[in-house]
Amino acid sequence: MNSTIARLALLTTCLLSITAPCHAQTNPRAVPAKSPETEPLQDSIKVFIEEVRIPITAKDSNGRFDPTVELNDLMLRENGVVQPLKSVYRTRPNVMLLLDTGGELNLAKNVRLTREVAAGFISSLQADDQLAVMQVNNRIELLQPWTTNYADAVKSLNQLLPAKHNVLLKGLLTAVAEFNKVPPGNNHLVLISDGVDRSGVQPDLDEAYQAVLEANVTLHVISYASLGAKIPAPMPTRPRVKSAVAPELIEALPRTQRKEDPTPDLKTMMKNKGGFVLDIDLLFNRKGIKPALIERTKEFYVVTEETGGNLSLPDSAEQMIRQAGEIARDIDSQYVMSYKPLQPFNSSSSTEYRKIEVISRRVGLTIKARRGYVAKNPSKS
Repeated sequence: MNSTIARLALLTTCLLSITAPCHAQTNPRAVPAKSPETEPLQDSIKVFIEEVRIPITAKDSNGRFDPTVELNDLMLRENGVVQPLKSVYRTRPNVMLLLDTGGELNLAKNVRLTREVAAGFISSLQADDQLAVMQVNNRIELLQPWTTNYADAVKSLNQLLPAKHNVLLKGLLTAVAEFNKVPPGNNHLVLISDGVDRSGVQPDLDEAYQAVLEANVTLHVISYASLGAKIPAPMPTRPRVKSAVAPELIEALPRTQRKEDPTPDLKTMMKNKGGFVLDIDLLFNRKGIKPALIERTKEFYVVTEETGGNLSLPDSAEQMIRQAGEIARDIDSQYVMSYKPLQPFNSSSSTEYRKIEVISRRVGLTIKARRGYVAKNPSKS
């Protein structure tokens, strides 16, 4: 009996020594502190939640924003298969405003009008939308990082400067990369440009289009194409900035005029910098602007439709400013719908493009949405 009590007392003492907190130790030195080198590493667990979020525009029979959309009003097919929807809700958008101020082929395109269009767009957004402003010409410049302060965004437009060339491809890629800094789901890239450059061969923008699709960003384009096509091309001339005769030939000419003669002699006439010369570069580049505008407009139409965005082709400056405001209001009139795809992302390739179709189940409700998204396989990213 005494031996049993002794064993129980010993067991209780052991349990107390195991469960007692550190500050109850009578001799702190008896427990050596653990250094980072001796601390055992814990396995980190990464949880990947498969959810697709699609921004949609919902309008009533009169073409106005419908504020009453519910989950039962919608149906979605992914690669032809109906998907179970999780939610539909309103959330503020993230809008990147990319302003092209480079190039000189399109005579309708100018910094002043671009600034007015951009300011009109910003003023038409709802309060608390996240906005960033970027300029692209010879170089790329982030004029305003992500902000909800529209006064700062409008003020940043004063930094717009013209340039002869643009690097539109790099500008688009840089703008898309900025969306890594904001939450996904309702992201919009608004480009003010005609898409053409001064060079004779227009840059290939396929890499930028692919980046827009992979980032699941909605692209909107406010284009100078129609304005530029309406303006007739001027004579491809420029002022003469130096004599057409080599300086060494001029200096080799003898002076044949008396000092009292007021008329210029041959040598002086040869040094004359007045008049105009034919700009061959402008002649050939200007000749190809209309085909370039048409081709780029076709590309913009395809990508804006694929991502659920808008392509604006205004015929006047006033119409350009007005349509910019309409695009801003359209962005603010969107819902975000979410669903868990029946086909898991782990079964897809690294960047598999899945076609989607959003359908209205309510009479009078019109839905506009992107036509697909990139399902990134987490195990291959």
